[in-house]
Amino acid sequence: MSKKQEEKGMYVEYVSRAANNFVYCNTFLCVYSLICFSSDFIDILQKLTKLSLKESKPQSRRNGQSKSGKLSLHSLPVEVTNRIALDCEMVGIGPGGKEHMLARVSIVNERGEIIIDQYVQPQEPVTDYRTEISGILPEHITHGVDFKTIREQVRQIIHSKILVGHALKNDLLVLNLRHPKYNTRDTSRFRPIAKKAGAFGTPSLKSIAYALLGEDIQDGSHDSVEDARAAMKIYMLFEKEWEKNAMPAWVLQFDEAQD
Repeated sequence: MSKKQEEKGMYVEYVSRAANNFVYCNTFLCVYSLICFSSDFIDILQKLTKLSLKESKPQSRRNGQSKSGKLSLHSLPVEVTNRIALDCEMVGIGPGGKEHMLARVSIVNERGEIIIDQYVQPQEPVTDYRTEISGILPEHITHGVDFKTIREQVRQIIHSKILVGHALKNDLLVLNLRHPKYNTRDTSRFRPIAKKAGAFGTPSLKSIAYALLGEDIQDGSHDSVEDARAAMKIYMLFEKEWEKNAMPAWVLQFDEAQD
């Protein structure tokens, strides 16, 4: 190969390399410019950053409830045991105060510890506070909890639990709630309780608490916490007999479906 041909080959190789470098450099500059100076790309990055930060924040809770409204049972002051007792105090509404409206609701666990005990704001004008019996005064319920809020809390707490109480039908009625029969333990309706207490017909909670527990409750106005605790104590006395005679859940569920 002559010297002239060799020089020509070296020149061609040099030009080829320079051209390749030029292409690579221009490609890099174009991509870099798009990334750094495209407003659309920057907007997208900013939106993605804000979204990830928003999703990483924990949901705030109020009184044990998330924004979804679901109550956290772990946030309650005491354990929600499998057996809980409910009692309500009511005031009168309508002509003569003959209709019932919720004014206070209390739930205790099987050890008598208070799960909730709240006064409830009136949903309608009160015509009879029934203070001598209910113990409710106007100032108790003026700044009470909203009915819908407390109803939802009670609903979540009693769900799937054995619910104990005395004349529970009345309490559930003012709460506008239902509870499965197979999980309801009403001390006013279990005949062995009335029999042992020597009561005829439907016994009062006061009479069976005195006869079976030796406790003089409802001395004056009622206290829903005291009444719920008394009902739970009475239930515990008869628990083995009661649960032994209780019908299987699937049988009662079938009966309710037929009604």
